[in-house]
Amino acid sequence: MNNKKNRWLLFVLLFSVTLPIFAQNGINSPFSQFGVGELKTHYFHPYINSMGGLSYTIRKNNVINTNNPASYAAIDSNSFVFDMGLGADFITLQNNSQSLYDADAALSHIMLGFPLAKWWKTSFGIQPYSEVSYITTKNTYTLGNGDSLFAQSIYDGTGGVTKLYWGHAFKIADNFSVGFNANYLFGQETRAMTFLFPDSAFMLNSRRLKVTQISNFTFDFGLQYYYSLNENYTLGLGLTYSMPMNLKVKDNSVIYTFVQKGYMEYARDTILPSAEYESTLEMPMVVGMGLSLVRNEKWLVGVDATYSSWSMPKYTENPEINVLGKWTAFDYTESLRFSLGGEKMADMFSSKYFERMSFRAGLHFEQGKLSVLNQQTGAFETLNDFGIHAGMSFPVRKMKSVINLTVQWGTYGVKEILNKNYVQIGLSLSTSDTWFKKRKYD
Repeated sequence: MNNKKNRWLLFVLLFSVTLPIFAQNGINSPFSQFGVGELKTHYFHPYINSMGGLSYTIRKNNVINTNNPASYAAIDSNSFVFDMGLGADFITLQNNSQSLYDADAALSHIMLGFPLAKWWKTSFGIQPYSEVSYITTKNTYTLGNGDSLFAQSIYDGTGGVTKLYWGHAFKIADNFSVGFNANYLFGQETRAMTFLFPDSAFMLNSRRLKVTQISNFTFDFGLQYYYSLNENYTLGLGLTYSMPMNLKVKDNSVIYTFVQKGYMEYARDTILPSAEYESTLEMPMVVGMGLSLVRNEKWLVGVDATYSSWSMPKYTENPEINVLGKWTAFDYTESLRFSLGGEKMADMFSSKYFERMSFRAGLHFEQGKLSVLNQQTGAFETLNDFGIHAGMSFPVRKMKSVINLTVQWGTYGVKEILNKNYVQIGLSLSTSDTWFKKRKYD
């Protein structure tokens, strides 16, 4: 009993200590300045990511799959599952004239799962939802009264949104389960527009600053059904649905002038006093469907399709304030994503370590990830996302624990505007331990 209490204390301590890490930012991505930032939810788990994001029909007793909450039903009735991961991103941003390389690494998720009854399993955890991290500098020269005036415009943003979820799955029959996630989205995002006049003694520097505070609940639902075609093959069906919702967020904005002395800034005049107001965050309807085919627990192939009424949560600032202006170079668009993947499953009863490993591969294509203005043509162009994935799992402690590794290469954008090539490496530990089995004594 003391060992179980110590494990619970360890998990709670780890959960609380690592919570602030999800808010850290490192990669400079101009795509994150729109909406609530770049979404981090599609391929967060290395096991799922290694199959191109294939997830709607995936159920494992030692891997927690939040993309379809019905999958929690696969957790053993006397087991406790702990799932924790790390992720590293390496990106190259390119346009016609220049390129930029950047990298970052952070926790990808911390999740727990366990049974409440034989027919009722639960899971809760935390993972990043979106990230804002960008800085762009533009230099201009203005002619006035025969003199040249050098001005510098800086657009920067930091912060992000984290998702805390509590999910439940209910086993309706041996081959049929349903579930739902209650998600709490929280975080802070700061965006600023700074105008500097370093060569002028008569022009004051100014800054437009806005801080957005997000604290909202959302819900999503899932279903999984499996049908035995014969003694060798099983067909899997997965359905998911995320509710469209109109949410409120709190904004706090200020416009002020300042002077610089060395590395220090000193405020001079407040043009717009600090104002707190409500803006709107509209969550899109997201519908997902997946099909998979499994042969005797030896291999799996499957495909997922996801439709979203728009590509990300739609943020609209209160029109009476609108400190940073409207995003005229960006528009929300419908999104359609496909994932295709497969797995050579592990033989857990084999005496050979190589045969107890599993190997996976996949790809994904997402149409409508973003829609941005091409200033050369004056038309909006949809930025599509394509990626190739691969991964494997290494068993530990006689299959009670598994280390999952994935590598993904992807690209999206338009070269004339901005193109992003990226490599993602993910590593996770998924462990299942027997906690709820009653011991018999002679």
